[in-house]
Amino acid sequence: MVHYFINKIKRVSNRPSKCVNCGGLDIKCDAVLATIGPSEANADYVPSVLCLSCETLMVITTHSELIIGIHHTVGNQVSMRSS
Repeated sequence: MVHYFINKIKRVSNRPSKCVNCGGLDIKCDAVLATIGPSEANADYVPSVLCLSCETLMVITTHSELIIGIHHTVGNQVSMRSS
Protein backbone atom coordinates (compact mmCIF):
# COMPACT_ATOMS: atom_id res chain seq x y z
CA MET A 1 0.00 0.00 0.00
CA VAL A 2 1.20 3.50 -0.84
CA HIS A 3 0.14 6.60 1.08
CA TYR A 4 0.08 9.70 -1.13
CA PHE A 5 0.05 13.20 0.32
CA ILE A 6 -1.31 16.32 -1.37
CA ASN A 7 -0.08 19.76 -0.40
CA LYS A 8 -1.86 21.80 -3.08
CA ILE A 9 -4.17 21.31 -6.04
CA LYS A 10 -3.73 23.00 -9.42
CA ARG A 11 -5.95 22.85 -12.49
CA VAL A 12 -4.18 22.27 -15.81
CA SER A 13 -5.67 22.04 -19.30
CA ASN A 14 -3.28 19.34 -20.64
CA ARG A 15 -1.29 16.48 -19.14
CA PRO A 16 2.01 18.04 -18.01
CA SER A 17 5.41 16.44 -18.57
CA LYS A 18 6.76 18.14 -15.42
CA CYS A 19 5.26 19.72 -12.32
CA VAL A 20 3.65 23.13 -12.89
CA ASN A 21 4.52 24.13 -9.31
CA CYS A 22 8.17 23.10 -8.82
CA GLY A 23 9.24 21.95 -12.30
CA GLY A 24 10.05 18.49 -10.94
CA LEU A 25 10.00 15.40 -13.13
CA ASP A 26 9.03 12.91 -10.38
CA ILE A 27 5.34 12.77 -11.37
CA LYS A 28 2.81 9.94 -11.27
CA CYS A 29 -0.27 9.80 -13.49
CA ASP A 30 -3.59 8.92 -11.83
CA ALA A 31 -2.02 8.09 -8.46
CA VAL A 32 -5.04 9.87 -6.98
CA LEU A 33 -8.55 9.61 -8.39
CA ALA A 34 -9.85 13.11 -9.00
CA THR A 35 -13.48 14.01 -9.63
CA ILE A 36 -14.96 17.24 -10.88
CA GLY A 37 -18.56 18.39 -11.01
CA PRO A 38 -21.16 20.80 -9.69
CA SER A 39 -21.39 18.77 -6.46
CA GLU A 40 -19.81 15.71 -4.87
CA ALA A 41 -22.90 13.64 -5.67
CA ASN A 42 -22.88 14.68 -9.34
CA ALA A 43 -19.21 14.41 -10.36
CA ASP A 44 -17.17 12.64 -13.03
CA TYR A 45 -13.67 11.20 -12.81
CA VAL A 46 -10.95 13.22 -14.57
CA PRO A 47 -7.27 12.42 -15.14
CA SER A 48 -4.74 13.78 -12.68
CA VAL A 49 -0.98 13.91 -12.19
CA LEU A 50 0.69 13.99 -8.76
CA CYS A 51 4.14 15.50 -8.24
CA LEU A 52 5.86 13.31 -5.67
CA SER A 53 8.47 16.02 -4.96
CA CYS A 54 6.24 18.93 -3.87
CA GLU A 55 2.97 16.98 -3.47
CA THR A 56 1.04 19.10 -5.99
CA LEU A 57 -1.97 17.39 -7.56
CA MET A 58 -2.55 18.63 -11.11
CA VAL A 59 -6.15 17.97 -12.15
CA ILE A 60 -6.59 17.95 -15.92
CA THR A 61 -9.68 20.03 -16.69
CA THR A 62 -10.81 23.16 -18.49
CA HIS A 63 -13.66 23.78 -16.04
CA SER A 64 -12.51 26.28 -13.43
CA GLU A 65 -15.91 26.73 -11.78
CA LEU A 66 -16.55 23.11 -10.79
CA ILE A 67 -15.77 21.42 -7.46
CA ILE A 68 -12.76 19.06 -7.28
CA GLY A 69 -12.89 15.90 -5.18
CA ILE A 70 -10.03 13.53 -4.38
CA HIS A 71 -10.22 9.80 -3.70
CA HIS A 72 -7.69 7.03 -3.16
CA THR A 73 -7.10 4.26 -5.67
CA VAL A 74 -7.66 0.64 -4.66
CA GLY A 75 -5.12 -0.46 -2.07
CA ASN A 76 -3.71 3.06 -1.56
CA GLN A 77 -4.40 6.00 0.71
CA VAL A 78 -4.44 9.75 0.12
CA SER A 79 -4.29 12.62 2.63
CA MET A 80 -4.29 16.40 2.37
CA ARG A 81 -1.49 18.16 4.24
CA SER A 82 -2.53 20.93 6.60
CA SER A 83 -1.61 24.43 5.44
